Amino acid sequence: MERNVVTQRDIKQRMPALAAPFLAQASALGLQKTQLDVEAAVATPMPKEDDYKSRLLKYIPAEVVAVYLTLDGVVKAAASQLPLKATLWVVFCVLLIATPLYLWRVAHVTKKPQLAVSTVSFAVWVFTLGGPFAGLGWYQPAYGALLLPLYTFLIPIMYQG
Repeated sequence: MERNVVTQRDIKQRMPALAAPFLAQASALGLQKTQLDVEAAVATPMPKEDDYKSRLLKYIPAEVVAVYLTLDGVVKAAASQLPLKATLWVVFCVLLIATPLYLWRVAHVTKKPQLAVSTVSFAVWVFTLGGPFAGLGWYQPAYGALLLPLYTFLIPIMYQG
């Protein structure tokens, strides 16, 4: 599955590229641009606009959250050897910065708003898990328990790409 959220606008922008081979073939055969090989056109898969579920999955940087969970466990296991609070903040900040870079370079996400939404999604997940935020005096696990489902539910509705 492609990680970029596909919108109606994206499909319209891709249409000339999708139609080009058919137009070239029609031109080589001396046909008008309005006459295309219907069978060949139907055989070409058309990209579809992402539905709510697809957008939801694409906005959550699951790989980065998995890396965070692993490192969080390592840091907590080595708490006697590392300054716990500072190390958790360093891990969080490094992965927060790495999230859009990973999505751009590895997952090939090119849309800047989607990169921003996914980066905020990572921060929301870490906040929900506690992580470095648990060391703050005002933090309560209930805040994350409320924030995560609301954010996860609403963001694909509010931002559609």
